[in-house]
Amino acid sequence: MKKELIICIVIIILVILGDIITYNYTKNSVNEAANELNQLREYMLAQEQDTEKIKQSIEDISNKWNERHQKLAYYIEHDELEKVETDLSALKGYIEVEEYKEAVAELDRTNYVLQHIKNKTVFNLQNIF
Repeated sequence: MKKELIICIVIIILVILGDIITYNYTKNSVNEAANELNQLREYMLAQEQDTEKIKQSIEDISNKWNERHQKLAYYIEHDELEKVETDLSALKGYIEVEEYKEAVAELDRTNYVLQHIKNKTVFNLQNIF
């Protein structure tokens, strides 16, 4: 009986540690992506827009997200990650045709989805039940 109890406690501790590690990675990834998107937003809303800087920024954001996506896909629902991919693709399309008002709206949608992913993975009673 004592042996089974120890095994159960070890398993519970491992699950909690795994959740903490994955949440921290998710939080850091989402915060970095949100900061990059906010910087892009500032570039698009500036008085004098530097088209090349904006296009380079969206390329960098897209490439970094693809790297993060690889790791996040292990433990986050793929449809949530695909929403971000879709929004980033639409954002990239608007930037290519220099439709910055629509791009800002798409950027806000992307930020919302990122925050939703972060809130969905937090360890709390609402997410457990």
